[in-house]
Formats: sequence, C-alpha cells, structure tokens
Amino acid sequence: MPNSATLHPSDLDALPPRPMWASRRPLMIPQRTSGLQRLPYEIMANIAGHLDVDEVFDLSRTCRHFQYLVREERFCRAIIAAKASHTVEALEAQQDGRFSRALRRIAKRYQALAQASPYVVGIVGLADSYEYVRGILCYIVEARPKRWLRILDLHGSATHEMVIDIPALIREAEPRSARSRKYKFRVLNHANGITSCLFSFALPNTENFLLIFKADEQQIVANISLESTAKIFVRNNRDYLYFGTHSEEGPDGFRNWVLTGFDINDRRLFPRKVHLANVVGYDMGSTVCFEIIDDHFYGLSNQTDFEIRETDWISYYHCFRFSLHAPDPRKTRTMKMQVMKKEASWRREHAEGPIDDRWGFLKLEKDEASGKLNIIESRKEWLAGQSGSRRSYYTTKVAFDEREVDGDETPEPDEGSAVPGLSYGSIRFMDKFNNTSPTLRPPESFHPGDDSSTIPLFTRSQTHLCCYQRCCSTYFDLVDDAPSGSSGPRHLRLRTGCRKLGPFSDPIFSASDREAQFSEKAKQLYTPNKIYFWPPEQDPSNRNSFLDKIYEILNPPGYVGSIAATSDERSIIYATGEDTNGLKVLVYISFDPAARLAGMLRGKWVLGERQISSLPDEMAGGFQTDLELKVTQHSERVTTEGKEKDTAIGEFRDYGLPSYISDPPPTRATIMPPPEGTKPWAWVERAMHQNLAGKNFTFAH
Repeated sequence: MPNSATLHPSDLDALPPRPMWASRRPLMIPQRTSGLQRLPYEIMANIAGHLDVDEVFDLSRTCRHFQYLVREERFCRAIIAAKASHTVEALEAQQDGRFSRALRRIAKRYQALAQASPYVVGIVGLADSYEYVRGILCYIVEARPKRWLRILDLHGSATHEMVIDIPALIREAEPRSARSRKYKFRVLNHANGITSCLFSFALPNTENFLLIFKADEQQIVANISLESTAKIFVRNNRDYLYFGTHSEEGPDGFRNWVLTGFDINDRRLFPRKVHLANVVGYDMGSTVCFEIIDDHFYGLSNQTDFEIRETDWISYYHCFRFSLHAPDPRKTRTMKMQVMKKEASWRREHAEGPIDDRWGFLKLEKDEASGKLNIIESRKEWLAGQSGSRRSYYTTKVAFDEREVDGDETPEPDEGSAVPGLSYGSIRFMDKFNNTSPTLRPPESFHPGDDSSTIPLFTRSQTHLCCYQRCCSTYFDLVDDAPSGSSGPRHLRLRTGCRKLGPFSDPIFSASDREAQFSEKAKQLYTPNKIYFWPPEQDPSNRNSFLDKIYEILNPPGYVGSIAATSDERSIIYATGEDTNGLKVLVYISFDPAARLAGMLRGKWVLGERQISSLPDEMAGGFQTDLELKVTQHSERVTTEGKEKDTAIGEFRDYGLPSYISDPPPTRATIMPPPEGTKPWAWVERAMHQNLAGKNFTFAH
C-alpha cells in the first residue's frame, strides 16, 4: 500500500512564502480560474500532504498553475520528508539540494512500476553466470583457460566496469590452488565495495574457501576455509560480514543454520559461531530470509515447525535481530538479541486453505516513507470454501520490544556453549492449536492478486519472476506470453497489477464482522487491480518495426534455455538462454527515469498496455478516475472485448532529454595499483554493453 504519511504542521513552517503569482488579490485571478486554483497556498500544501507522491505529480500536470508543486525546492523538500525520506533519491537530494528533481524522479518511478512502463531496456552483457545485488551486476565470463569477473554499477549508470582476472586472484589468495587444474568460483555477494566469492578446488580432497576482496583497492581482505558450503550465503556492510550455512544437525535430526561473523577492519573472525536452532526453513527467499539492515543482522522464517500438522493450527513468523558486534563472548553483558513477540508475528490460520509453495516468496523491506521494516510475503492459497486459488501479497510490520532483553541479566555462557538467546530449544508458542476466534487482517496489510478467474492465466512455468513493490502497491511478473502449446520462440513480457485507494468508499469495520464480511468490506477501500503489459501487443496486420526491436532485446533470437531473473525497487535483470559457447544474454530493464546506458538510443516512447479483465464490475464500482497523463496530451482509447488500449507507442516531441540523462556521464572508476612486487589482478575497462551497438534504448521524457 502506498504510504499514508501526511505533512506535519511543523513541515508547513518550512514551506516558502506564498509566490507572487499565487496572490489572493481578486484582480489577479482570471474569471475562468477554477475553485481549486483559488485556494490559498497553505491549503494546497495541506491537500498535497494527503496525496501520494505520484498523485502530487499528477496534480501538477493538470495545469500550469500547479507546476510549483513539483518545481519549488522547499515545497518538494517538505513532501519528500513526509513521504519518501528513505529513498535513494532523497539521500541524493540531501547532498545536492535538488529536491524538486528527486520528487519528480520518485513519482515517475512509482508510475513506471505500476503501469509497466520502463525507462530503459537493453542488453548489458554476455555471461556464464551472474549475481545482481543492490544495483551492482557481477558476472563471470569464461574463455578457458581465461576467466574474468566483471563488476558493473547499473544503478549508478557507470560507463566502465571493474574486471578481475580470476586465475590471478585465486593464485594470490591461495598459492596451492596453482597445482589444481580444475576449480569452482562463484560470486555470493557484493556490498559497500566488498565482494565475497565461493572458491573450491581438489588436491586431492575438495577444499572450500570464502574469498573476500576489495577490487578497487587490489586488496584481498580474507581467505576463510569453510567446513561446509550447504546453502551458503553472505551479508555485509562496511565493518562487519556474516556468512551462514545450513549445515549443523540438531538433536531432532534436522539441519540448522549456523552463522559466523567477521570483523572487516580487524581482519578477524568472531571466536564463537551463532547457532540458529529456532530458525526453521532452508529455501532462501521462499521460507527463510537473512539481511543486514542499519547495523543489525535480521533473520526471518515463515516456518516454525519441522513437522507437518493436519490439525487446526495458527502459524507465526519467527523474526529476530541482533547488533552486528554482538556475537562476542567478551560483550555478552551488553548483547541485545531481540525476537518478535507472538502477538506481533501472527502470519495465517489453517482455515485460510492450503498453500501452493511454488509461488511463494519472502523478504524484509524498508518502507520508503517511514524507514520502518516490513515483512513482505506472497502466497498462492486455495481459500476455504472456494474451488479456485488466489495469489495474495501480505505485509507485516516488524516490531521488537526494546525492553525485552536486559543485558545485565544475560548469563555468562559456559565454555563451548552457543551464543545465549540464539540457540536454545524450539519456540513453543509458534504453532498453536486454533481454539480462538479468527484474526482479521487490516485491509492495507494484504493485496489480493490474480485468482482462477483472471484472464489470461499464466502457469508457474510461464512465470519467470514474481515480486511485489509496496511503494506503489504493485505486483510484478515476467511472463512468457507465447500461445499455449506453441513451439516457437519465447514471448517474454512484463505484467503488473496495481491498486489505489478508492475515492468514495468509507466502509465501517466491526469486530463482529465475519471473515467473509471483513474481506468484502476491505475490497470497497480499493479500486480493482489494473493490469498492464509491456511491451504492447503487436498488431499482426500492421507490425511496428521499432516494437520488433524491443521484443528482440527481451527475447534474443537463438538463445534458448532456462530464465534466471532478479529484481529490486527500480530494476529487473535476467539471463536468458545459451549460445553455442554456453554464454547467456543479460537483459536489463530499469524503471528509474535517471537510468542510462552509454550509447543508448532514443527512438520512440513505449508505454504499458492496460488490460481490464472484468470491465462491467469495474464500471459498476464507479472506479473510472484514472489520472494517467501520457507524453501526448490527447491519446485515443478503444475498448473492445474487455481490453482498454491507450496509444502505447509513438514519437517523442521535439525536446531534449531531462537533465539527469543529458548531463555528462559519471567519471570512470579507478583502481589502486597493487602492492609492490605483485601483478595486478584487477583493472578498469569500458562496460561490455558499449560494444553491443543498437541493443539499448531509453524512453525518458
């Protein structure tokens, strides 16, 4: 759900004086000026405080009079402080003071996500494997015996990328590896300029190492021998790094997670491991999630019992956190490990029906307005009493009781024991028999998605990416839209479903409402989901050559095989197929209007195509208040067979690119020289995508 933060009265004091052209003097107001334009400046600020960021942007485009809503710096600063203070755009604005630019950029990103209308699409490289972490693309290219790791900052629109000679790197990190002709090398994580990789070789027994390095400084931070690599993951900030494996067998015969901490500045491992006996689940991103956020390590699981129960039960999340420096026996007295309490971690009830685990995902996400942490989970459920299933997206606020752990009362552990508070026993309360009345979710905490009546209906094998963007209440899929049973090439497209608060609904909720009544009233709060596809569908009788180019980027000819996709709050990247050399194409899609790729072309604008699956129901609900202003002032709209088609592709007007696109590109990255007497294993080259002419397009306007 979009944030509902409003401007605080103190924020109004920070707003600029009323502009001269907004004077209240009657003689200055034309006779045809609307009532809204006559409102005092301060009242307009109050109105803007009750709108979402993208709605403020839409209001500014209704007439020239309201342009100050997204142009006046101090006004925009107050809006961002109330509604988007924890965005990347806001942080950049605090550095350069351009809050109006940041506000427009945030609003455009939200609308681009909701309406499946990206600003950049292109092929950024060819690779054997890749990892995409926080806007940094790390991909490996092999040409045996050569092997390179390339690191490209896509969020930063970098024109150059760092290149690491993998054989040279591992020879310096582990000289014994030179005697082994075969080895495995895989990127695990990249954050704050620190890259972590899994490196394995056999002499003759297989040895595994966690290799941590800073490529820009030509510095190997650590080469840690690993006892196990089962489900290994790495998380880090500038000062601390944690890696975990699902490798410790508990007394009940099930495997548990084990964490190991590493102090990056002191170059030392924490002397004791953290044994997570309470964390059930092993599928990263589906049943379990680990993150480092704001100097805390967070763990989350949506499973709390190894045994499958057939009786009536209530399910809870298990979420915990601790300070990054905590797993140190010398600091036991000051350690604070916190676990979400039962009443705050309720998840679902057995009566809500079975779950199709293939569609589920689980993540921790910061709210872009408040900075508070939320649990985001997707589930496809066969709802009780219904024959069909439905995908739904659930949001749960992460809340810890700051008083629940008193460091002075924490007992000193015996030698050889695990870190206190993190490994004792099972959580008794987490799965209880359901002998209480059903818990009703707040309407804003769940977003109903596609159900069995949705047309067209995509199977799991046709859906290569599922995600949810809470900032704009939008669920997002990458789907293969090829006809069923077709033996032809793929037809990958983006598909989104977004909702908004209804303008006229104000249902009254009661504690006595049954679940069905509550669910029906909750629907009245929101408009039905608006479904968008991108790129628009081709007209067989009048094919558009530019649209063909976009489809060729999304579906490279000659590349077949599995799709591996990942996403964040502003972009998607996926690897599709393999050529004769085993290389995959890396396709990049960005919804950030400030994103750019060197040498990208600007041909036409291409918008998402809206499809309405139940037009009569939507019209009956009275929700036809779509303020979707396109690049052109007048767009033709045709409604046939449940489809509403806007003019989704056309020529740009004769004006230049926005300043954040036309400004000079960022300076190229630099790498420090290696220590004296050693050969360099990292250098800077032009980004590979600059050699792929005609494969990158921008739709910025």
